[in-house]
Amino acid sequence: MSLPPSLWAELAPPAPACPPLEGETQADLVIIGAGFLGLSTALHAAQAGLDVRLLEAAQPGFGASGRNTGFVVPSLKSGLGPAETRALLGDTHADRLLRLVAGSGDAVFDLIAQHGIKAAATRSGWLQPGHSAEAEKRLLLRLPDLRDSGVDAAFLDRDEMRARTGLPGLHGGLRVASGGQLNPLAYARGLARAVIAAGARVHGETAVTAMTPQGKGWRVTSAKGQIDARQVLLTTNAMVGVLCPRMRQSIIPVKVYQVATQPLPAEIRARLLPDGAPVADTRRHTFALRWSEDHRLLTGGMALPLPGRAHRARRRFIARIAGFAPDLPPLEAEYLWSGTIAATLDALPRMIRLEPGLYGAIGCNGRGVALATALGRAIAGLMSGRTAEADFPLPVTPPRVVPFSRLSGLGPYLWLPWSELRDHIDAHPNRKANT
Repeated sequence: MSLPPSLWAELAPPAPACPPLEGETQADLVIIGAGFLGLSTALHAAQAGLDVRLLEAAQPGFGASGRNTGFVVPSLKSGLGPAETRALLGDTHADRLLRLVAGSGDAVFDLIAQHGIKAAATRSGWLQPGHSAEAEKRLLLRLPDLRDSGVDAAFLDRDEMRARTGLPGLHGGLRVASGGQLNPLAYARGLARAVIAAGARVHGETAVTAMTPQGKGWRVTSAKGQIDARQVLLTTNAMVGVLCPRMRQSIIPVKVYQVATQPLPAEIRARLLPDGAPVADTRRHTFALRWSEDHRLLTGGMALPLPGRAHRARRRFIARIAGFAPDLPPLEAEYLWSGTIAATLDALPRMIRLEPGLYGAIGCNGRGVALATALGRAIAGLMSGRTAEADFPLPVTPPRVVPFSRLSGLGPYLWLPWSELRDHIDAHPNRKANT
């Protein structure tokens, strides 16, 4: 199964050899899905001494991991500050999760340094400006709690944020020093090489067809092979398909587009995001912007599922850049690609126990690069027995079915027009919304 065209596919180093699973074998842990979460878990579990097999229906990074914007964001979704997270999880689990998230940027860049991963990674910080005066105030009030949870964050007033971004329409907000950006497909492929070097085996083009109880563990079957394992972990996120209906019923799949412009000259790069830090504001339909390693502007988001959606997404997101960044030359969308993320109703990740020895982890909600990397390390501790379930950052729970799960993929598109209207009103409270 070949990876769809994208800027990242053009720029990333080649994938390592990941031969399909053939024959019968055994393992301590089988992980299904070689995105960031599966790769990080496999790497850390192998380093903990487990015999690990990582199975992927295509190749590492094929899903959302290799198709996103490549932001390294040490944060949950913008609506989930420390107070909101504690209200949802309780103090104990919230404090653990917030600490994990606070260190998630370090987790990414430390792995890159340790394993010599070539992913065009820059630890330039991450900027979260408010999209309105009220949002700016909320971010300022959130700052002490963020620092208490370990986040290296500073508040920038509106003038400072404008100087850092070159985007005059944004308000003040946060700068998180441990954030940054990378080529996500190159990072996934580099992680796959690190997993193989650590002694785990990565099998590409290996679609799992069945998972059945076998003795004290599980038998995982593909077209040409099978593995008997003590534990099985699903890290498929939105790519779960029909393999495990209970996992699919626990997520909201959201298709997101990414657009990359033509390369732009040094004069523009000197005034627009001059520090190279990516920016993502607090809109419900987030405005995000970054530079690629070959000097293109990248942005993205959702588009309504109507005829010609890809063409409309191309035009719309190019227009969105031009609307936020004045005095740009005419922009062209030289690359357009899409991926599907796994969202949850409360925007929190989940650690799910499906059956004894059969687990799943889902729901990075668009924060996959950093959160999945750090969460994978924590899950490896759980799978290896080095971390007790009672000490895990998330509660380990049965699946939580999303109401009307068969239709859940429509929900974000019903939400989109309303959210954009609210964003417009927030940003222009004294101007009649004209959407």
